[in-house]
Amino acid sequence: MQGILRDYFGVGGLPPIYDERDFATQFRVPRAVFWRVYMAVKDEPIFQQRINATDKLQAHPLQVVVAAFRVISYGEAADRADEFLRLSRTTIATSNKLLMDFIVKRWGPTYLRRPNQDELSKIMDRNKERGMPKCISSLDCCHWEWHQCPTGMSGAYQSRKGRRGIVVEAVCDEDLWVWHLFLGAPGSLNDVNVMHQSPLYLEVTCSR
Repeated sequence: MQGILRDYFGVGGLPPIYDERDFATQFRVPRAVFWRVYMAVKDEPIFQQRINATDKLQAHPLQVVVAAFRVISYGEAADRADEFLRLSRTTIATSNKLLMDFIVKRWGPTYLRRPNQDELSKIMDRNKERGMPKCISSLDCCHWEWHQCPTGMSGAYQSRKGRRGIVVEAVCDEDLWVWHLFLGAPGSLNDVNVMHQSPLYLEVTCSR
């Protein structure tokens, strides 16, 4: 536990070993975002440090949150972090699910939503000045490599380049605010036929 605090967060007023860039590389989020999530979740009953039946302290909330972030960031096995976090596979798997549920419940209404009328009007006014009237934004797709793709699914998720992956579909504005995100389409699809699985594209075309 002291190693984690020293390496990533600093101990006793000393600066951490890893700087902001290294932290973002390791956890896939800036340190400020990690702390925001941790400070919000650490006092929740599911993450509070308790005394177990043997009269010993259980895992510190920071251990649990770090382990959950590692699983979320890398998709690694739940028992992968046991060697430096000293947590069981069951604890990490459970904390990962509970953390995701907490994030969606806490920040979903703010970030996982569609633009309201004021925001929509502002976005369209910006694009109108650029010569694209009535345009909200562009729907962009990219291929994300799936390193741990199961062998039985490799055929459906393998691209022409021989890489297994999934398609990530997103819509964002110039402020980098993501208004739409969909992932899960097989990497064997190209940018044209992936539209036939896009919930946003199908909703727009089918509603006409």
